[in-house]
Amino acid sequence: MSNSKYHCRKATQADSAEKIAQYLHLTDPYIYPFICKNANDPSWISFIQHCMKTEGNLFHIDHLSVVLCNDEIVGVSCVIPCGKALSFLDSIEIPTPIQDSLRAVADGYFNPFLSDSMELSGYNIANICIDENHRGQGIGSLFMTHCIETYGTHPIHLDTIASNEPAIRLYQKFGFQITKEYLGFSGNDSLLPCYHMLYTKNTENNLF
Repeated sequence: MSNSKYHCRKATQADSAEKIAQYLHLTDPYIYPFICKNANDPSWISFIQHCMKTEGNLFHIDHLSVVLCNDEIVGVSCVIPCGKALSFLDSIEIPTPIQDSLRAVADGYFNPFLSDSMELSGYNIANICIDENHRGQGIGSLFMTHCIETYGTHPIHLDTIASNEPAIRLYQKFGFQITKEYLGFSGNDSLLPCYHMLYTKNTENNLF
């Protein structure tokens, strides 16, 4: 999938794991900074490199897509199959500096997320991140078009922070509907209002 400047495709092992790790870190301002504050942290990059190579991991290469601009990665998404047993930390070499924070986030967010996904059908968009210098260029729409063209014969789920109005408008443009409101992980003692959203073929807005 492409527009005049950007191209979206499934990720491969030849893609820069460092770039993918950096963009995954930037996806959520609450979850990933709790693990380590710097997206360039070597411990984080090493961890994601192991995840990308480990079958059954949330961030395995098969679940990742990238957007390229002049052959440079400027965005990353992660879409996982629902109803399939996946893990976040199992069989992964966890760098010592981030072991405790990774386990806390696994217990507080990722394990419940993966458990909930087991009860769903279709696919679940776990991450979307776009380089801030390339926002406003239609990359979000490019990602969503790629996702629906790739997975849209099945239900597609996603979760978003309720205050992220630009993202919610984008998802609704592509036919996603809010199906649940809940309080989610914030990395501290408070909880964040969140939405679960769902796309099914019969809610499509005739975009294609």
